Amino acid sequence: MTTPDIMPFIHVQGSWGDMGRQVGQMFAPLIDRHVEAWLGHVRAETDCSREAALATAMTYAPAIQSHAPFLWEEIDGIARGAGLPIEQVMLLQARAEVMRHQKDAKPALECTTFAVGGRRTADGAVLYGQNVDLVPFLEEFGVVVRQYPKDAPAALFYTTAGLVGHNGLNEAGVGICANFINDPAGWGEGLPRYMLSRLALREDSAERALAAALRPPRAASRNLLIADASGVFIDAEVLRKEVGVLRATDDLLVHANHLEAPEFAGYETAPENSCHRRRRLQELLEGAAEPITVGHIQDVYRDHGNAPHGVCAHPFPGRNVQTVASLIGDLTARELHMAKGSPCRAPYATYTLATCRQGSLSVEVRDRFLAATGD
Repeated sequence: MTTPDIMPFIHVQGSWGDMGRQVGQMFAPLIDRHVEAWLGHVRAETDCSREAALATAMTYAPAIQSHAPFLWEEIDGIARGAGLPIEQVMLLQARAEVMRHQKDAKPALECTTFAVGGRRTADGAVLYGQNVDLVPFLEEFGVVVRQYPKDAPAALFYTTAGLVGHNGLNEAGVGICANFINDPAGWGEGLPRYMLSRLALREDSAERALAAALRPPRAASRNLLIADASGVFIDAEVLRKEVGVLRATDDLLVHANHLEAPEFAGYETAPENSCHRRRRLQELLEGAAEPITVGHIQDVYRDHGNAPHGVCAHPFPGRNVQTVASLIGDLTARELHMAKGSPCRAPYATYTLATCRQGSLSVEVRDRFLAATGD
């Protein structure tokens, strides 16, 4: 039997700076490669110099220091632990903003998200998740981090090495996924978009998580799908100066990359790719013949219906992104089920928060995909 390729998983605890330092030390080579890969990507896409890209990244530091000082401590810790200049680690926190600053073009459509619970799931479990669609080279840098801070709920999240957070859940039963939407008014100064997820994961309900994410000024637009273990599902289409909020209908909420809030009607023409993925995911979840389980969602996220506009994404002309990670969160069990790369060719591993307070590492591969492929 071959060993499945799963994401590196680490447990860190202590102060925010201590946790950052531990992440930096353990992922130092991966963080260094991530920085160099992103600098190369920026250069190839925008012809921006290394020096200009790093200088642009540092312009976002004051907003983090003012509105999320705990994250600044963590970023500084990552830089110290990895032995890298702070501006290189800052590049990873503001990677999309740096790209947009150098070339004001609409980024690629990225990611398809859902939340489901109540009568639709086995035993009423609350599930949420995302196929993370990004430029293909980012697959290499995916990691899972479990944090046990001194002054906030323990958290378990997916990110890319050196970035302080992307998607995840906490011990209070709050989960968040974040993906791209475009703001027709453009981007600007404020907190980089990846920071919003980490603000949300300090809270103990979906409503408070949304309020925390919306508090600081924002540098970029972001779609936030937030769920909690009580079954509250919220999708916030967060533009820089406006917010549209969508709520679950009949225990189900699905979103892709176009604006759906009524107050944003007429802001854009919904892209074909986003519409196909959103519609397909809704159909697969609504049409489930049996109560939905994590295993069922795994099959859904491997779907290629409407190709090339599949929920499981692969590059095609005009959209150079692929599913670099697939995340399914079980807020009832406080578990993340993660596939490294496109889930059509990778197993899901289960990462748990249950033993966080003991500091033990807990990861298991229990995916029927392995049996189906003979691995």
